[in-house]
This record gives sequence, C-alpha cells and structure tokens, in this order.
Amino acid sequence: MRAIKGFFLLFGLFCFSATASFAQTSAATAETQEVLEEAKTIKVKVKGVGCSRDIKAILNNVGSVIGVRTCETVKKGATTTFSVTFNPSVASEKAIYSAVEATPGCSNQTARPYKVKL
Repeated sequence: MRAIKGFFLLFGLFCFSATASFAQTSAATAETQEVLEEAKTIKVKVKGVGCSRDIKAILNNVGSVIGVRTCETVKKGATTTFSVTFNPSVASEKAIYSAVEATPGCSNQTARPYKVKL
C-alpha cells in the first residue's frame, strides 16, 4: 500500500513540475516574440573600410550603442555593408550612423575615415 501511495505522490509531483515547466516555456516564448516585434534591421553601407581591423572596430563601436542587438558584416569591399538589428524605441538610425563615423581608423587613431553611404 505504501508503494502505491509513493507512486501516486511521485506521479503527481512529476505532472506538476511538467506543467510548471511548460508555463515557463510559454511565457519565455511570448517575451521572445515581443522582443522580435520591436526589433528593426537596417543595412548600413560604409565607405573607407580598408582591412579586417577596420571592420572589427566598426562592429565593436556599433555594437556598443545601447539598443543595438546585433551588428554583422554582410559584404566586404571598398564599400562594406553591415546588417544592424536594434530596438527603435531605444536606439535610432542616426545614432548608429554616428557610431560608424565616430570609429577611429586602425592606422591613425585620430582620423575618422569611415563615411555612411546613404
């Protein structure tokens, strides 16, 4: 008789924890969906990029803007294209463009060689 009571107790505990876990997963999915709806992705074309250190410096500088979620290189070349995903209620396109143009050059730290191509 004790074994049967123990079994039902464990089974009930398992069902309760599975339900609680499912509820947490559903809440996390709703939060993720809300975050994704707020996100905006833009393509930023930048002139003056000469090497991979330039790209890394721009990625770091744009990534440090509050509200920017991701910054990735899409196309490398004389005019390099970056894909930037950000929360428009926190960051603006103008702030992202300013961060790009405020990035110091890798060979001359006082120069600001990068220009956003609109």
